[in-house]
Amino acid sequence: MSVGLDKKTDSMLDEKPKTLWSEAWKRLKRDSLAMFGGGIIIFIIIVAFFAPVISPYDPTLQFTNGTTAFGMPFSPNSHSKKLVFTRTTTEEEFSILPGIIFKDSTGLSYRTVGVTKVKKGESKIEVQISPTTVKDFTSLSSIDMKADFEEAPMQKEMVEKINAKFSSIKFENDKYFILGTDKQGRDSFSRMIWGARVSLQVGIYSMLFATVIGIIFGLVSGYFGGWVDMVIMRFTDVMMSIPDLLLVMALVSVLPSDEGGKSAQGVGIIVFSIGIVSWTGIARLVRSQVFTVKEMEYIEAAKAAGASSPLILFKHLLPNVVAPVIIISTMGIAGAIMTEASLSFLGFGVKPPTPSWGSMVNEGLEFFKDAPWVPIIPGAIIAISVFAFNLFGDGVRDAIDPKLK
Repeated sequence: MSVGLDKKTDSMLDEKPKTLWSEAWKRLKRDSLAMFGGGIIIFIIIVAFFAPVISPYDPTLQFTNGTTAFGMPFSPNSHSKKLVFTRTTTEEEFSILPGIIFKDSTGLSYRTVGVTKVKKGESKIEVQISPTTVKDFTSLSSIDMKADFEEAPMQKEMVEKINAKFSSIKFENDKYFILGTDKQGRDSFSRMIWGARVSLQVGIYSMLFATVIGIIFGLVSGYFGGWVDMVIMRFTDVMMSIPDLLLVMALVSVLPSDEGGKSAQGVGIIVFSIGIVSWTGIARLVRSQVFTVKEMEYIEAAKAAGASSPLILFKHLLPNVVAPVIIISTMGIAGAIMTEASLSFLGFGVKPPTPSWGSMVNEGLEFFKDAPWVPIIPGAIIAISVFAFNLFGDGVRDAIDPKLK
């Protein structure tokens, strides 16, 4: 009997002591919703990090044939179009001007965009075109075309020259756009990928900045108390009385821009502006925690041993208040992403042509009736990202402090 007890005692002694973080991780792994949200966050981080590899095109590149002739964006899963000219005589040089109309046997018409120079010796020439109709043309390819002119007598000579000089004119697919294009003819999929970088940078960095400020103010206010606490808390009350979005807009408008702009800024200015208004909740939380912890015996022992105030603040108090700070900071990232999207939507976000989900929603509003996918897709991405951070934040809260569940 004693031998069994000894073995049981030895096994208990061999077990590693359970820590707050190991137990929290176990509880977090059992929370399927939190892990689902964490998986979405990891996916977004991977996409943002590998944006140069994943993105098929430069997000700022405007394709001249990336919209219809009247500026309508292309729908998801569509191609831009081009004409492939073939000629037998290659001695003559001339230019194919923009605005030349080409028609096919189905009745669809297309207009050349940009100037294409036909050089001596070239037998095969590619010309970019845009459709002059909003009809479905995405499934058409390799159709024989013929130049025409519509109420444009000035183009008649050019049209006759094209039909006479080229033996064949083929209609083919050019660039592929998985999520369509915007009104400038830029690839929406590429802009969505690069926009993830902006949102994550703003969300994570602004909350790190806000967390540092909030911890410092909260530690100092809670530890010293008295007039120090009164001054810091009254300043916090003033900051909390001003709507965050209005204050951020004011800061963005006042702070200098790298390129002299007044209504749009770089990511650094956005991070600073959001961070400087997001620390108040963290400061109040840390202060309340310090009020409880500073009365404990080990803090009194540290004071009796002659420990300095900074040592007590950052070595003894900070480790005991960091858990709730992690919770509120994780959930604050979602709010920072929403704030950045709101700023970009209102025109106070990052400078164009830097892609941002909020600015993509703003630019797509004018097409909401005829091309609703333009604003809806980035809006859905914003909603999914914020939802994922909220799910994960709730899971972290429940894992660290199950009593809050």
